[in-house]
Amino acid sequence: MLTFEIIPLDSIGPLKLGATRVEVREAMRAIGFPLESARKALDYFHHSCIQTESDADGNVQFIGISSSPEITVSYKGLDVYSIAAPELFSLLAEHDASGPHVYNTYEYLFPNQVITLWDADEQYDRQGEETRPVWAQVGIGNSTYVDAMKAIK
Repeated sequence: MLTFEIIPLDSIGPLKLGATRVEVREAMRAIGFPLESARKALDYFHHSCIQTESDADGNVQFIGISSSPEITVSYKGLDVYSIAAPELFSLLAEHDASGPHVYNTYEYLFPNQVITLWDADEQYDRQGEETRPVWAQVGIGNSTYVDAMKAIK
């Protein structure tokens, strides 16, 4: 099993923010996860569990990852898909140092770390047999991503 460490503002495993799409595709191919599909600025790998989004210059500005039996995704040494969504939310809030945070089960962005959480629900609890809410996707972005999100809202 592979372990991908979440390093805010930098990387998730071999996926690096700021890398070109070509570099990311090669890094993923090298570990056995070739590009499966692409749509506009988005690339998908490993049964679409891994998503990258590139900016207008073709550099990765967002990396999102969902639960997979072949990959452990960790943050501060904890498997983000083995703990309940509220617990992960609290852990991220504690390390974000951006003021108070209110738990939201749909989506959340921790601004200082640029870590995103999307859709907490029991159906994503693969390790606990769907007994507790777990996030569908955990992602990271850079300042370009934050600016793009602000422009949408």
